[in-house]
Amino acid sequence: MTKPSFGSLIEFKGALSIVADDIDPAGFVTGPHRVDTPHPDLAQALADLWGRVTVAGGAVGFSPTDPVDRLREAATALVEDVRHRRAHLITLGQQHVLVGMAALRARQLPVRQHTGELVWLAVDPQLQGKGWGKQLHDAVVAQAQALGLEKLDLVTRSGHGLERFYTNLGWVERGRWPGAVRVAPGDDRDEIWLTRDV
Repeated sequence: MTKPSFGSLIEFKGALSIVADDIDPAGFVTGPHRVDTPHPDLAQALADLWGRVTVAGGAVGFSPTDPVDRLREAATALVEDVRHRRAHLITLGQQHVLVGMAALRARQLPVRQHTGELVWLAVDPQLQGKGWGKQLHDAVVAQAQALGLEKLDLVTRSGHGLERFYTNLGWVERGRWPGAVRVAPGDDRDEIWLTRDV
């Protein structure tokens, strides 16, 4: 059996499981890199990263009980948006493994074209706490500036201290929607809306 090149999502009894033997917490990481032309395996690599983050309890919009196909569909949609310039993707890599990503969308409505949304920011669980999230964040802000955006917003969920991460980077909490995120039955979290000037 050949070893997967991106770490591989596998479905085990309806839940996500991950093979990610290629990630070295002390290894060399490249990036952040802006993706202009998506690699043919990018959607699978994104789904794999989101799966690893989800299984570790991270907040990337999925639950460990979600079917693997749901992650692949979302990843494929993001890659199509990048290909057609509806979204901008920043990545981190380690020896052919996608270990971090951030996605930015510029607003399309005429009255909102000066604004954008930080849609995703994810770092592999084995590399968290090493400053890679901040580097991805800073690269997204630089991309927003290059696009002429003046304001950004994002939505995250409570329970991970992510609002503290973002407020330390200049974001301001604007509101909460209690119980809007259902991670699992009986595990409802607040949705948190934050904004910042570019």
